[in-house]
Amino acid sequence: MAPLKIMKTASLVSFIALAIAVTLYHLSHYGVFKTLAVTAGTSFYHFFVRLVVGIYIDKVKQNRADITRSWYRIRPWETAFYRRIGVKNWKDKMPTSFPEYYDLRKHTPLELAQVTCQSEIIHEVNVLISAGALLGAIPFGMFPAFFLSSLAAGCFDMIFVVMQRYNRSRLMPLVERQRRTAGKTGSGTAQGNKTGGTR
Repeated sequence: MAPLKIMKTASLVSFIALAIAVTLYHLSHYGVFKTLAVTAGTSFYHFFVRLVVGIYIDKVKQNRADITRSWYRIRPWETAFYRRIGVKNWKDKMPTSFPEYYDLRKHTPLELAQVTCQSEIIHEVNVLISAGALLGAIPFGMFPAFFLSSLAAGCFDMIFVVMQRYNRSRLMPLVERQRRTAGKTGSGTAQGNKTGGTR
């Protein structure tokens, strides 16, 4: 099942579970149903808000991020870090919502780099969303449950942040090479036009 479909299904299932647990708690006032309601509600929050964030950023950015921004720049230490944790060995095993976005046969290196920027931003926002779930502990208590679920969700998203930055570190040399080639071609064309004008 595609990751996007999984998110939609999980959101629906957790919402239904939340509605059932809340109803049963109000009817019986058994603590177990409150626990189930908090669990289902937290799950719904993590899945549904991530789904909304992904769709919204995808619509706004449309894979046209400015790769020259400082935030997207790969720092010198990152390359060694990614090699040390073996990103190359496990990144292809991770789920991808839109695999066609990452097809080098259909897109230029620049377009792929822009896709990695957009995906990185989505998952970074999701990390903040994970932290936001801790606010649920204020009215409901159960801080350990909120903390552990937020930590797990945030760490999961950070895996994708690392993966996208690793991919971009591999793409940027191709982008620069393409730009140099285009620059030389442009210079050659300009020189040819100048020479042609003197004949």
